[in-house]
Amino acid sequence: MIRTIYKGRPIKVLSVRGKPLQRRLIINGHAVHHGWEGTDEQGLAWFKQIIDGIESNGGAGIVATSRYFYGQYTQPHWYEPGAIDINPNGHATQPGGLCLCNRCTTTDKSWFSPLPLDACRNCHQTPDSHKNDWDLMNTHSYRKPTEKQTFGRQLSIDKYKRLTSYDEDEAA
Repeated sequence: MIRTIYKGRPIKVLSVRGKPLQRRLIINGHAVHHGWEGTDEQGLAWFKQIIDGIESNGGAGIVATSRYFYGQYTQPHWYEPGAIDINPNGHATQPGGLCLCNRCTTTDKSWFSPLPLDACRNCHQTPDSHKNDWDLMNTHSYRKPTEKQTFGRQLSIDKYKRLTSYDEDEAA
């Protein structure tokens, strides 16, 4: 059994009861594999390889376009808690950024409107809408965003306003 933190992500490699050569792999409290075959050290090495690959290929939102990780690793549990935003598709993005996977880029562009500054640290909802959410698969209470998230969201909002502002003098 190994419990450690690697690049801000809590990782557990646990033995499977009754199966001595299998491991249960958990990252950020999310079980990634229930019957991975190998030793504890091999399981931890696998996690490190994936995390290093994600970070070297652009990180949240960008890694989905990588030729090695195409369309994979968009889920929030692969990233450091509080260092990412989560869009309405449930994909991880840089604070104030976009997810570039096929699902997010081919769906309605309203997904790309900037998150509010006070959106939850763990999802895309504001404090008021969070009270009425009954998502049984992802239950959590509202948590204030981190400074990194707030800064990234503010940059995104400013950029969005610059790009969508309409000036009558320019139209003439």
